[in-house]
Amino acid sequence: MRKTFALLLASLLLLTACEKTPQMAALLNDDALTVLAGSELKDIEPLLPQITAATGIKLKLKYAGTLDAVEQIQSGAEYDFAWLASNKYALLTPAAKARIKASERTMISPVVLGLKTYKAKALGWADPDKAPSWRDIADAAGAGKLHFAMSSPASSNTGFAAILGLASAVAGKGDALELKDIDFKTLTAFAKAQSLTAGSSGWLAEVYEKEAANLDGIVNYASVLHGMNSRLKEPLTLIYPKDGVITADYPFMLLKESQRAAYDKLVAYLKGAEFQQAMNKASYRQPVNASVKPIIASQDYFELAFPAKLEVVDGLLDAYLNTLRRPADSTFVVDVSGSMQGQRIEQLRYSLTGLAGSDSSLSGRYTKLRDRERIALLRFSDHVEDQQLWSLSSDKASNAKLLQAFSDYASQLQTTGGTAIYTAAKAAYEAALLRQSKDPDRVYSLLLMTDGINNDGMTLEEFKQWFSTLQPRQQHIRIFAVLFGEAKSEELEVLTQASGGRVFDANKAGLQAAFKDIRGYQ
Repeated sequence: MRKTFALLLASLLLLTACEKTPQMAALLNDDALTVLAGSELKDIEPLLPQITAATGIKLKLKYAGTLDAVEQIQSGAEYDFAWLASNKYALLTPAAKARIKASERTMISPVVLGLKTYKAKALGWADPDKAPSWRDIADAAGAGKLHFAMSSPASSNTGFAAILGLASAVAGKGDALELKDIDFKTLTAFAKAQSLTAGSSGWLAEVYEKEAANLDGIVNYASVLHGMNSRLKEPLTLIYPKDGVITADYPFMLLKESQRAAYDKLVAYLKGAEFQQAMNKASYRQPVNASVKPIIASQDYFELAFPAKLEVVDGLLDAYLNTLRRPADSTFVVDVSGSMQGQRIEQLRYSLTGLAGSDSSLSGRYTKLRDRERIALLRFSDHVEDQQLWSLSSDKASNAKLLQAFSDYASQLQTTGGTAIYTAAKAAYEAALLRQSKDPDRVYSLLLMTDGINNDGMTLEEFKQWFSTLQPRQQHIRIFAVLFGEAKSEELEVLTQASGGRVFDANKAGLQAAFKDIRGYQ
């Protein structure tokens, strides 16, 4: 039997030596075709074997946020296909547009507001026939009647679609929207109600389920909200603003012309009834195939047009991050112990100075330190070395000087001593709590980066015990940790979970990429 299989495999290899088809590559379990995918599509992974079985084509997905994906496409990153929530921003970017050889939408989900039913009734919005306008939602937010979770517009398509939908609907200009048409006062009122931010819609949904008691609702894909309602004790009423929404249509895009035949075969299957039914069941996204009946029928809605000018979209993002949203208080707790010597400390210096503005890439532009942000940097070895504080304003000239001072400080970081992770985390958290008591109207967070194992100062158990003595309202400054070098992932998971944070692995994509990812949560 083994000889027969070996002969068959050898024959197949000889027959395809000159021209290996995508189907044969899949059957031989090598050369999978690569897909740059939006992070939302992790829920499609269980369906990949089904795609391979039907088409003979094996796909390998690598995930990225919306703007990061556009940056990779325009820079010529080697992928066969891209599969994002939306390609509208990419098509406004000349270098990215030139790489997209073909595009077909595969599923649909509008970005809407999910409100606890009692809150929807109290506001008079529970009846779909009495749906509010975007301005109504912003007015309620500005009046303090509404507090919701929403992802960062610069990191995730849901936050991006929400502010774009609001701006477009209020202006009433469709794709002819100009920066001068945007009602920034209304956007500011809307942003005032964002009580929880995140770099991805998936993580945002997870945290909302844990902290629903502190929030009235969440901005997310309708499909995600339907999935949440199957688990929530207090289900959400989906609010489709009457003046329209921005939708995600998950276009499958061809990036390499040499894979045209495989692309055509994949698109035919992805739009076919078999995949559309399985996709709808797995994710609640609406099928694009009219013959497939969805599990949950979508409400009627008006789809808003996407602006036709890149400068309008970029201007809106810049304004939201630097002017409209609640300002941040971001603490960087960085390991400068002896094990960081060499390339590791160089990576840390490079990552921090990149946040100060030296990174001119698209993702660097939207992850840099922002106007009105307050930045603390605490460096530690076997003890807390020191903590520095920089407070940015809305004045560009003043900010330039402060950012240069931050960059100069970061570029001179030196290594020494052992590793006191939890002593440093406690000191940084206490300092942030003190600032919060005096200035509560900010988004507070800690970013802890370490490459080693705790061998000085407090233990993890001692930190947990100290944290448990804090009042519940003091336990919501989120701790995000960067896993680097030999740091223990299990301990960092425990550290971050206590505050509702999460761990980012810099050993895979690099320290700078991890720092950029975390910016969507600050």
